[in-house]
Amino acid sequence: MPKVMQTLHREHTSMAKLLNAFERQLVAFDQGDMPDYDVVSGVIDYCLTYPDLYHHPKEDLVFAKLQVRDPDAAEAVGDLRAEHEALGKATRRLGDMVDRVLNEGEVPRDEVQQTAGTFLSFYRRHIAMEEEQFFPAAKKALTQADWEEIEGQLSERHDPIFGREPEDRFAALRQDILEWEAEDEASPS
Repeated sequence: MPKVMQTLHREHTSMAKLLNAFERQLVAFDQGDMPDYDVVSGVIDYCLTYPDLYHHPKEDLVFAKLQVRDPDAAEAVGDLRAEHEALGKATRRLGDMVDRVLNEGEVPRDEVQQTAGTFLSFYRRHIAMEEEQFFPAAKKALTQADWEEIEGQLSERHDPIFGREPEDRFAALRQDILEWEAEDEASPS
């Protein structure tokens, strides 16, 4: 498998962990408990920076090649760039709502649930579409020369949560994910 595809798949796996961490905080909110806003803010911060600056541009390069090699497959995937922009809008909307909760404290519960639910389902649906449609189509259509050209256009950027040197601003989120993974591994199947 081409290196860029391995990276994109790994990043999707990491995103799924973030979405799960966010969902756990949403469940706490739904049950009347206080969510960990450091975790919530970390998910939003990450989704507003890393995917748009590093993940989606890689996918855009692959998609551009797919449009050349197999226009029908690219058309079946849809407008990937527009979907990435819509993900950014959904994330900003969620961030604005969380800011209102933290600063004003009075946001209707159903608005929180709807905005957060939309964010979660949209991100999960998007990742599933890419894993099930876009990535297989790209692997099938692109040539070795295409993959080498894409690799030559990429710059290395460490993941600020899952990379070798996680950033301090994501410490609460990273700790939440690590604790949850440890609990999940320790629980009987």
